[in-house]
Amino acid sequence: MKANNRLREPFIIVITAVLVLTALSFSKTEFIAGNYTTKKVDLFSDVKFSRHIINYVYPSLLFTDQLKDSLAKIKKEKERVGIADFSNDSAGGMIWFYRALEQGKKSGKQTRVAYFGDSFVEGDLVTMDLRSSLQNIFGGRGVGFVPITSIVAGFRTTITHSFSSDWTKYDFNNGGGSGHPVGPSGNVFIPSAGSWVKYTAPKAYGDFGVVKLYYGTGNETAKLSVKMDDNVSEFNLNGTESINELVLNASGSVHSLTLTFDCPQPVNIYGASFENASGVYVDNYAFRGNSGLPLSNLSLSVCQGFDAHFDYDLVVLHYGLNVVGHGMKNYDWYRKGLENIVDHIRAAFPHASVLVVSLGDKGYRTGDEWNTEPDVVKVIKVQQEVAEEKNVAFWNMYENMGGYNSMKHWVEGDTVLANKDYCHPNYKGAKRIAGLLFDKIMLGFKEYELKEGGL
Repeated sequence: MKANNRLREPFIIVITAVLVLTALSFSKTEFIAGNYTTKKVDLFSDVKFSRHIINYVYPSLLFTDQLKDSLAKIKKEKERVGIADFSNDSAGGMIWFYRALEQGKKSGKQTRVAYFGDSFVEGDLVTMDLRSSLQNIFGGRGVGFVPITSIVAGFRTTITHSFSSDWTKYDFNNGGGSGHPVGPSGNVFIPSAGSWVKYTAPKAYGDFGVVKLYYGTGNETAKLSVKMDDNVSEFNLNGTESINELVLNASGSVHSLTLTFDCPQPVNIYGASFENASGVYVDNYAFRGNSGLPLSNLSLSVCQGFDAHFDYDLVVLHYGLNVVGHGMKNYDWYRKGLENIVDHIRAAFPHASVLVVSLGDKGYRTGDEWNTEPDVVKVIKVQQEVAEEKNVAFWNMYENMGGYNSMKHWVEGDTVLANKDYCHPNYKGAKRIAGLLFDKIMLGFKEYELKEGGL
């Protein structure tokens, strides 16, 4: 019996010590006695979250107090990682896009997405994988719109693209005035005599199907020669609309096209589209260094001219890298600018859903250590609030990437998903982001089908 008591004694001592330390952890144990100062007894100090961690690992908790009225409209988890649609199924909401996908499945109607962004998506990053996933489900073959020249032509893998060096280009940074309004890609191109552009289909994506050219008001002297594989065709660029569509190839497959222009008088040339009659097409409108604010200056007549041909069903606004600073007191200037962007886009593409994609994680370096830039959550907060105010949809890419320090893990992890600038994804990272967005789109589409089917 005495042996059993001796075995119990250590256990009783440990339990007693834990109970005493627990009680002291919730009591005031700091006091000063002469030159001696006691410390706080806290048995649970190693398992508590610091305020810093809460602020950045779970930024949505910050939003709860500040946006509690808006967060009550949808489930917290859906807002954190899903597509939050603030439209109540009104104009601008995702229902328009989901309806287009449904109609496309039934009737073969083409579904079109305009994806606006900055260097995060240039070279067709993110959009090429999103396009591929959508086309696998809903059909379609082709990369959609491609501009005449591009600074990332050698980087893009979904089309092989070369051009002469004698084009005159105007863009968001170097406007050509009212006579040369830029298009949705942020560019417009003026050919010299003999200016050319060549598009070739990579083996991995198959030959081109339908090919169309888009240009501004033409004239009787403007000519175009098109070499499609071994065949040459001649065209007049005498369209009278602000945006004219010229079908270069209506049927059959083409591996390579070379377009050579002869325009004694200036003609605005915007680019070509590679598509089929049905399916889903995602047009990549990336422009390096763009905060998104220049979109407010896009000509309505030009945008509406493109929309008359493309009939956009979804417009994605994916910005933030060139907005976020460090230690800024507020982003009121950006809030006002983003409000103007959304208003302008809805006027330019009145039948499209609008989706604001938030800024992703972005690193800030202190010494040799990279951590999340603290202003990231400030910008995301503005983007989310404007999406709600304007009754459009919002997707929190930051949360989907993993939240605080996700970019650090993407750069330094065993599987490298981002570049060492701690801002931009690589091909693998872009594919992951596209997959995350595609999953949320499909989840929303399935919910739409169940709702519309009355299930």
